[in-house]
Amino acid sequence: MRAIRVRLQRFRGFADVVLHPATHVVVVGEPRAGRTDLITGLRRVLDPRSTSARPNLLDVHRPIPAPDADGGDELTEVEVTLIELDGAVVQEFDGRLELIDPDTGLPADEARADEAVMGLRLCYRLRFDPASEIAEHWVEYPKTGLRAPRVERDLVAAIVLDRRAPLQLRPDGTFRRLVSDLDDTDLLTALAALNTDMATATDRLTGSNSIRKTIEEVLAAGAAQLLEMTGDAHADDIGFAADDGSVSAILRALQPTLILDSAGALPLAAHGSTAAGVLAAAEAVVSASAPDAIVLADDFGDDLDAASAEYLACLLRRNSGQVWLSTRHPDVVRAFPAEEMIRLTRSHGHRQAHQLAPTTDRKERAARRHLHPLLMPAMTARTVALLEGPHDLDGYTAVADRRLRRQGAAPPAAAGVRMVAPSNGDGGKDELPKLARLARDLGFHVRVVLDNDKPGADAALIADLTGVVEQVIQLPEHTSVERALTHGIDSARLRVALQRLVTDHGLIGITVDTIDDKSLEGKIIKVLKQKGGLHQPFVEALPTGPMPPLARKVLGTLCGPVTSTVLIEVELP
Repeated sequence: MRAIRVRLQRFRGFADVVLHPATHVVVVGEPRAGRTDLITGLRRVLDPRSTSARPNLLDVHRPIPAPDADGGDELTEVEVTLIELDGAVVQEFDGRLELIDPDTGLPADEARADEAVMGLRLCYRLRFDPASEIAEHWVEYPKTGLRAPRVERDLVAAIVLDRRAPLQLRPDGTFRRLVSDLDDTDLLTALAALNTDMATATDRLTGSNSIRKTIEEVLAAGAAQLLEMTGDAHADDIGFAADDGSVSAILRALQPTLILDSAGALPLAAHGSTAAGVLAAAEAVVSASAPDAIVLADDFGDDLDAASAEYLACLLRRNSGQVWLSTRHPDVVRAFPAEEMIRLTRSHGHRQAHQLAPTTDRKERAARRHLHPLLMPAMTARTVALLEGPHDLDGYTAVADRRLRRQGAAPPAAAGVRMVAPSNGDGGKDELPKLARLARDLGFHVRVVLDNDKPGADAALIADLTGVVEQVIQLPEHTSVERALTHGIDSARLRVALQRLVTDHGLIGITVDTIDDKSLEGKIIKVLKQKGGLHQPFVEALPTGPMPPLARKVLGTLCGPVTSTVLIEVELP
């Protein structure tokens, strides 16, 4: 079973959005763009317990509209179209199934009847009257308008992976449910034996000489008389039990232990959050191992290391009929093909969903190689600033970091901007249009920073980029990133920085004292390109004082608002 169409209308922060997921789905995006809201919306439809409690008024889109003139009102709705239903489920839903167009997820018209498949539409609806503050919610079949009873919703229920402590034997624990599903009789027998053993152990504890004598002394000190205890052996009336004495109370007190090294068995909490996260996620994988089930999980991987997050996401994708994971972890996304990712944004003025279509185009596939190394680490940013290569990235990042440390100046990250650069060799301008189009298709705001070593040579590149990106920032004529890091710095500070590079990095054949002021900047520009790039060490080697003004202008433009002019030509200070 899998969902091929999801519509959210006036649900939380979604005014109206329709999604057409691929086989599996990993949801990423900007903060407050709706990752959790999307998973919650699916739960409202596919979790049979969703309507057993009172409606959550936070599900209603704000501002709440006034009733229509005819007395009607707008409903909060989440509609899901399901196909590939199990054979037994198909029989149970006879009369509610529809011929579905697999391309749209809607009932097929006559022209598409040959391509249609049998499917089921379910819709969660919430009606709220702000005047009376009365709300009601239900799940119905859009085909008939009839409400779906709990027993029928159980047949198409999703598996919801909540973030809970792992290996819990208490009645509400996932581990307890898995054990019960495997062999409930054996579990009940083991729990009964535990209850007997605990009662025997506590009786033995109470009967020890020191404990019994102390109890007798306490009772003899007036407690027995004031409590009106009868009988000759008052101590026999006192015992010990875990909490309320039930097996459940004992199980709530039990916590898993783990032997991971020479320290021996320690409580799980003593091994740190990653160990607990790995076990919780692995427990979820076992719970979700149902070939026909839809699996929902929010913020997957938050408490996992990179390798564990990727591996466990792969297992969930492999073992489930369809998995929906929302995540802030770029390594979780590695478990999914590019077209299975949905990126949500809100910086375009309203919430939007962005997906990459499947492609067989060779150039497009080559461009998508940039997805994981460059764009996925930036998946929660609003804007990506594309630089020509790793030297540019090192230089501008070093200036931004030092300004933050020394002056408290906000870096591009504070404005939601992530600087990235092609990492093949020394980078290259040829990759920028492909990377810009990929970032745009994923909903990023895209800006580009270009050198201007050879004036006029990048005219075709700029023309190509201006049709794709929001802003192209070009350095002054005959200026590269190296000049942006050196121009405008007084010669005394430049000499100190160059001498530090010579000393720290073993630069041979450079005698700083013999270089005249007129040649100093040019010499440093050549030096910066040596040994894989010395841009970051140079910025750090500069003595205390103002940072390079040209680099500051570039960073300031990146952090500033987008103007109507796409090409911004930075002038020398």
